[in-house]
Amino acid sequence: MVCVVTCGAVRADDDRVVEEAGAGPAAAQEPHFIELGANFDANLFEQSGNGWVLRGGGVRLGRNGVVLPNGAGGVQSSESSALRQARALGEKRLARLDEACRLSETQRQALHLAIESDIRRFVDDVDAVRSRYDGLRINMNDQAGQKQWHQFQQDVQRCRNQLRGLFDEQSLFGRVLAGTLDEQQLAGVVKESRARRSFRWRAMVAATLVKMDDALGLSQRQHESIERTLLAREPALRTDDPAAERDDAHLQMNLVYMVLSEADAGPIKTELSERQWRTLALFMNQGKAMRSWIEQQGVLESRRP
Repeated sequence: MVCVVTCGAVRADDDRVVEEAGAGPAAAQEPHFIELGANFDANLFEQSGNGWVLRGGGVRLGRNGVVLPNGAGGVQSSESSALRQARALGEKRLARLDEACRLSETQRQALHLAIESDIRRFVDDVDAVRSRYDGLRINMNDQAGQKQWHQFQQDVQRCRNQLRGLFDEQSLFGRVLAGTLDEQQLAGVVKESRARRSFRWRAMVAATLVKMDDALGLSQRQHESIERTLLAREPALRTDDPAAERDDAHLQMNLVYMVLSEADAGPIKTELSERQWRTLALFMNQGKAMRSWIEQQGVLESRRP
């Protein structure tokens, strides 16, 4: 069972926290107690943007019935969970690259070494941050607990930002890639990246238009007019962001509204009734107001200075 909860005044309006029920009756005794260390990796690798998950508040029962702190009692691997997750992302990135431009064995080995080097630096940073929260159990109902929760969010967000840029142009992988591929291979990578970006944008537009249809009662002509405008303004979506594979309908919908708010809305306005336009204008203003938040989520390419 999962439920959306609000845990204190420090949370922004756009923060979304999901609390997962603990295992066993002991969890229900102190649901407002959370072990931050046990929730670190789930929030880093399974959530994005301002989404947060709290798994099993309080305490839970071990296999022998002994009450254990939440997150304890499991089989611990000697390999960092961050290392496993980052390597999986690196392997996926390399496989996608190979599919786009057919790497030679020498190229593959050079890129693999670069990926491993980037991963090691990332993991060292993440493990250092996580270690500060190992065994740290906080009370979400008091001020001190809320302060620690807020610091936890800030630290996880910094790690998320590192994860997004793990294999970008400034990484060792990015630099080795630029000097390893020939012109034909680079063209294949660019083509694949553009295709992925267009596919993602079309999917976002289609999903948001379904909601628009429900709210505005669009005719086919009106639907096509809005769709045409949006597809002509494809934003610079990141194609290497691990968060892109997680469905965040709230973020995607507001991104579409933001893009629409920056388009020439004249042709659309002439197609809509006054009532429809007023409602659509509210949606667009919502997206426009959330630009700063949307950019913080890392779904768009960074602006170059």
